[in-house]
Amino acid sequence: MKLRSLFVFVVLLGETSIAQVSNSDGDEKGINIADLVEMSGDWFIAYRDGVKQVQADETLPAVNEHTSSFVLKRSYFTLKKDLNDVFSVRYTMDLTIDNEGDDAGNVETRLKYLYLMTKPKLHSKLFTSTAIEVGMVHRPWLDYEQKMNTYRVQDNMFIERNRIFNSADFGLTVTGNIGPKMDDDFLKDVNGVMKGKYASYSLGIYNGGGYSGIEKNTNKVVAGRLTVRPFANSLPQLQVSGYFNRGKGNSEFSPDFNQVLGFLAFTEKQYKLTAQLHDGVGDFRARYIDSNDPSRALKNHGYSFFGEYRFGRSPFSLWGRLDEFKVEEIDERTQRIIGGLTYRVNKMIRLILNTEHTTVDNNTEDTYELNLEISF
Repeated sequence: MKLRSLFVFVVLLGETSIAQVSNSDGDEKGINIADLVEMSGDWFIAYRDGVKQVQADETLPAVNEHTSSFVLKRSYFTLKKDLNDVFSVRYTMDLTIDNEGDDAGNVETRLKYLYLMTKPKLHSKLFTSTAIEVGMVHRPWLDYEQKMNTYRVQDNMFIERNRIFNSADFGLTVTGNIGPKMDDDFLKDVNGVMKGKYASYSLGIYNGGGYSGIEKNTNKVVAGRLTVRPFANSLPQLQVSGYFNRGKGNSEFSPDFNQVLGFLAFTEKQYKLTAQLHDGVGDFRARYIDSNDPSRALKNHGYSFFGEYRFGRSPFSLWGRLDEFKVEEIDERTQRIIGGLTYRVNKMIRLILNTEHTTVDNNTEDTYELNLEISF
């Protein structure tokens, strides 16, 4: 079914009763149609001059190819439906430009999320807001980080940008809080990324190759995140997270894919600061391997810092990011300095002017962009 036909069907189904719903940051996002289905979308459109953008799930090697053009970076279309007070479903289409084969240049459509969620009633004061996703589901990390660093429109987050893993996979994810919910005023006015007052977690088991990768072996990857507020009552803005992957890379040779990640975040209403440190062996698509022995994964490590400052009640924000990533033995080192100025037109539209200075093994490229982000 074409996207246009699906949109018309949903609107007709909902007749005339339409209402806004809110996202986790308190902003209005999504359209509730006659209490039957919730519809939302995210569009990333840009004018880009510089190195061609490379996605983590692309099969072609990353090359420093210069481009200068208007581009559709990504377009997501989501439908959600509550089946009852326990079960719900989600369907998300991912539209992008095909960069490979005879169809290069065409708009390509694929599924990103397609899952059943259940929220069991555990009647526990320790484990609260428990939810289980089954199908094409969220992996435990990137969805969490992207609610603090909201500049996915510019490019992927540090881990995905360096092709360690992506945001979704075939499998099962369990999420929830440890202890009570955070104060509603804080979640609404400051930051709603972690709803647990003291801690939250996400744990799952996955095929390992990502939502766009066919399974090439019989191994599974186990991944998990634990986030805590060490000073929940006196300094709730501070969050500390740990994350891990343990399994095999998605190839017939099954090289190791093991990773640990440490993350520190301080989120105020006017500004956000994050820092992360990654150390691992291999990756989800088995790219970082010994060229003479594809069953042996290579060590890799790196770090990333991000900051954003909002100018009071004005629509302007200033933000920046610093990354470094290295693959051992082949001495492949990538450094990135990213910065930009944001103008928020309203709660659903942003204009983002940014630049990126990237150095890969002493070869430097500068990229300049004007991004239009539409989120509804």
